[in-house]
Amino acid sequence: MPSTPTPLPTFTPSAPRALLGIWNGIETARTAEYDRWHALEHVPERVWVDGFLAASRYIALAGTTPRYFTLYELDRLDCLTSPAYKDLVDSPSPWSASMRPSFSNFLRQTYTVDASCGTVAGVGLLLVRARWNPTAPGAPTPAQLKTLATHLLQQGAKACASSVTIGTGEAAGPQALANVDAAPAGQEHVFALQTARLEDLPLLGRVFTDTAADLLASSIWHVEASYQFSSRVLHSDVAQPVRPAPRLDLMP
Repeated sequence: MPSTPTPLPTFTPSAPRALLGIWNGIETARTAEYDRWHALEHVPERVWVDGFLAASRYIALAGTTPRYFTLYELDRLDCLTSPAYKDLVDSPSPWSASMRPSFSNFLRQTYTVDASCGTVAGVGLLLVRARWNPTAPGAPTPAQLKTLATHLLQQGAKACASSVTIGTGEAAGPQALANVDAAPAGQEHVFALQTARLEDLPLLGRVFTDTAADLLASSIWHVEASYQFSSRVLHSDVAQPVRPAPRLDLMP
């Protein structure tokens, strides 16, 4: 790993301290309906819960499956055990209930944030999941992850890297669908790198591979995927005293 880097600006105090990642595909015949439901009802409904800061929707680029990835930014992980969140999972809206059977390759993962650098949102996302044997030599430490985040942002400047977030997997909260996941058992870490230039995603991938080579060498599994930004919702945009009303006006 390179020598100690020059400190870079970090996120403001409103930066997430936890993440909820959702991967999924959808029945082809319902793609257009899914995009309306997910962007206009489902994500705003989730982000309404106290403790959620924002959510960004992404669509996979060619060669990446499943098609969709949604990244929820959280102020704290325990908001996923709140009565409000559990109510959304256990008592879905009519539209949500109708969409669930059409999901495929569903995966839900939660993380505590170890490090975040950069303050600019990007149009492209490089996402890497990796797992380590937590009892074996080479498992990353929090200090290593913080240093790596800063290195990635610095080295990624050539690929217009705009932010880097690294998280450690930690189970939290209920989920409506069972996970479909090929990852072996182990401690998971997620690396989310944004770029302001979609065409620079391949270069950003090479930067990650080179910069994180020593750390990845000790992992037991990792997978990389690239996505294009689709839409974003802030908690402040949907904050209100009660659960948002279902979008029956949009439901077929």
